[in-house]
Amino acid sequence: MAVLFLAVFGVSGVVTWLTLNAPVDQGAEAQLTREAAILETIYEQHPRDTALRMIRDRERRPRGFNFRLSDQAGRRVGGDLPDQPSPDGFFTFQLEADQSIDGDDVPQQRLQVLTVRLKDGVRLSVALDLEPGRQLKGSFLRSFILTSGAALFIALAVGLSYVSRTLERIEVIGETADAIADGDLTRRAPVRPARSRDDIDHLAIAINRMLDRIETLVLSVRQVSDDVAHDLRTPLAHLKQRVEVALAAPPSVDAYRSALEGASEKIDEVLATFEALLRIGQLEAGANLSAFHVQDVSQAAASVVEAFRPSAEDSERRLVLSAGKPALVLGDRSLLTQLIANLVENALIHTPAGSTVEVRVETLGDGVRLVVEDDGPGVPVELREAIFRRFYRVERSRTTPGSGLGLSLAAAVARAHGGEIRAEDAEPGLRIVVDFPAAIDVKNDNATATASAASPMVFTSDTRR
Repeated sequence: MAVLFLAVFGVSGVVTWLTLNAPVDQGAEAQLTREAAILETIYEQHPRDTALRMIRDRERRPRGFNFRLSDQAGRRVGGDLPDQPSPDGFFTFQLEADQSIDGDDVPQQRLQVLTVRLKDGVRLSVALDLEPGRQLKGSFLRSFILTSGAALFIALAVGLSYVSRTLERIEVIGETADAIADGDLTRRAPVRPARSRDDIDHLAIAINRMLDRIETLVLSVRQVSDDVAHDLRTPLAHLKQRVEVALAAPPSVDAYRSALEGASEKIDEVLATFEALLRIGQLEAGANLSAFHVQDVSQAAASVVEAFRPSAEDSERRLVLSAGKPALVLGDRSLLTQLIANLVENALIHTPAGSTVEVRVETLGDGVRLVVEDDGPGVPVELREAIFRRFYRVERSRTTPGSGLGLSLAAAVARAHGGEIRAEDAEPGLRIVVDFPAAIDVKNDNATATASAASPMVFTSDTRR
């Protein structure tokens, strides 16, 4: 940056020097031509004495012209210009100190001379001192050199200061990355206040967002590992117990069959848990989200309610649907069906006989709202966020089958669709609300949404809270 600044400054100085240099010489020639023309006119129209008197008057002017009037033989007739070879036209010569015209203590005096011929063979020489112009150019050159030196010093000082500060900030970002690599996931790159941010601050902000995401994923993996180790211990222990009991008992086909059937059930529970965990991980990693199309949440809700209504009636519960006009979102049909099914089954399992579970789909100004509400015992307010964590189960629900991944999967599906999920008090009961952003471009996807309504539902049935 400093080099570029100096280059621009140097080019500007050269252009200014050339612009200043040309008018000084050209201006002297123009003045000499004008002065010679005036005297030539006076000499031709008036007596010689009149011309000589005007020459003397014009020589007395400070820093004016100098003249020399010579006859045909070359003898001086008037004027104070020293004798010099004076060809016709313009020429330049130097006067030494002892030849100075005005007596100034000047080592040399550079004159621009114009010589013209008048009537009767008389020659008129008009001279103009070029020293003021030279002094002006010299002053400019000295000023330019001094200014260039100052500019170079300032540019280098500013450049070095900026580079030093920049390198220090980059070094801090590097130290942050090293700390993250060493396991300190809480470190973040420093960012200056908004009014004074630059490109490095924007880079630091982007790095911090990435680190936030990495920390979330790493903590999520740690949590999953801990939860898997804790929650899979029970079914695996039961499986091992069944096998050991069967082996310890007297050989019996019926006993072995019973033990194998029980082991198969426990294996199915473990596989369902792993399948749910894998599905949640895929959603949180953003897998296959680019293939989303416009879907109708009302149709998905209707298909889920139709599928669950017989089992609800068998368990003496009432399942109702309230969905009017199409509610279009950008998403995946099977995932939306999975989400609604998990919420419905969760409500049916954790409500007593005679309860009512209502599924509502509402269109908002800029989104779509899905509500699954029951009139059961509900969830305490301090636990309403915890029920969406993996493997979390309310204390009274630990005796019911399930692993506690249903609502976690529903929350992952909601987030994958850009939505928000929350639990509210239905007074009485629990209300789960999911807000989706509405689909913006639906010109080519309505057919997709209609066609997908006929696709088979794919959902797991482990939604215990």
